[in-house]
Formats: sequence, structure tokens, C-alpha cells
Amino acid sequence: MITIKHDGCIFCVGCSSVCPVNAIEARGTRMKHYPDKCIDCGLCVKICPANVIQLYKGVKRLEDLPAEAKISKRA
Repeated sequence: MITIKHDGCIFCVGCSSVCPVNAIEARGTRMKHYPDKCIDCGLCVKICPANVIQLYKGVKRLEDLPAEAKISKRA
């Protein structure tokens, strides 16, 4: 699972363009991700110029994120 810190996102949509399973999409002025689709490849993390995407390998549910990683469910 990934988390996206939206307050630092520059909305370049690079993450959605490299995602092989379409687990990230532009929605309005935010990037929306779908944890159930994510395959933990990390391509979005590597391409993000703002460095606002964090990967938590193997995590599929928001409840399972470490406490320091929990962000708004709108992410």
C-alpha cells in the first residue's frame, strides 16, 4: 500500500502514468489511490519528484498501516 501526502503533491500525475495496474488516478485536484489494486511495485515512489509517496509493502488495509503513516482516508 502507498500513502500520498497531498499537501506536498505537485499534481504532476507521473505516479498514475507509471502504475502498471492503474491503482492511482487523478481525481479533481488530488491523486486517488486504490490499495486493493496496488501490487507494491514501487514505481510511483521512484518517479515522484515531490517525494510525497511512501510504500508499505504487503499492507493492504488502512488499519494495518503503522501509526505514523496513518493519514486521511481521502488519500
